[in-house]
Amino acid sequence: MITELFGAITSGSLFLAALLIFGFAPGALLRLIVLAFPKDDERRAELRAELSAVPRVERPFWVIEQLEVALFDGLWPRLVWAATGRIIDRWHLNSGVEFNRLHPETFWIPSDEEKDALVPGVPVKLMFDMKDGWGERMWVEVVAVKKRNIIGVLRNDPWGIPRLHHGDRIRFKRDHIIDIDWDGASECDPAPQDGELPRGA
Repeated sequence: MITELFGAITSGSLFLAALLIFGFAPGALLRLIVLAFPKDDERRAELRAELSAVPRVERPFWVIEQLEVALFDGLWPRLVWAATGRIIDRWHLNSGVEFNRLHPETFWIPSDEEKDALVPGVPVKLMFDMKDGWGERMWVEVVAVKKRNIIGVLRNDPWGIPRLHHGDRIRFKRDHIIDIDWDGASECDPAPQDGELPRGA
């Protein structure tokens, strides 16, 4: 009786373990692995499609192999890109309030009341500066207004700021705002052609 019960428990445990290892685990782990690649990387969809073609007995080993690929071909380049972007090509937002305090007669900024009235869809102008002294003033369309921060989407193509592109999400504070286009008619400059200089450069 005890032997039969132990055998039933053992066989049931083995069945559940096999179901987990060869059934659920490979697919779940692969979903995590593909996150190492950028969202627009075709390998995300390719790996998920390839899993269904791999025999179930081989899937755990195949998925582990893909983990190695994802770490070195997906995650590592993204980590290097992020590190060099923050250290080498770092840009920051300048405070419009500070510039207005230093040059009150020539540097105008919107009032606090105007900044507090911001709603999604309104373009605001911010000052983007690099460590080497290069700076650009660009329009950012507000998409979310929070208590302390505002989130927007860049509506210009930077001329000389690496790793910053039209459509990038920008988090900023009200003090960074130097202009507000309530009519939404602000002109967004196109990306520069080879050899061209930005207007005003």
